[in-house]
Amino acid sequence: MSNIEGFILSNKFRKAVFLEISSGENSLERIAKKHHLLPQMVKKVAQEMVDKGIIEEKDGEFRFTEEGEKIFAKLKGSNAI
Repeated sequence: MSNIEGFILSNKFRKAVFLEISSGENSLERIAKKHHLLPQMVKKVAQEMVDKGIIEEKDGEFRFTEEGEKIFAKLKGSNAI
């Protein structure tokens, strides 16, 4: 497992946001409500993933970067998620 994969999987909040984005959810507010999390926590986690190049924000919506898509495919293929 690479450092970036460990970064995602080692934190339940990052993992939740990562999985929601992988399923097509792009609203941090909806992710926070669905998982009963504080919106500030979800925003912090999303910013960490933006800083690492895993996701990107465009017009207030979040989605995987090309790198994020590769990471998701690798984790899904290894049954880690």
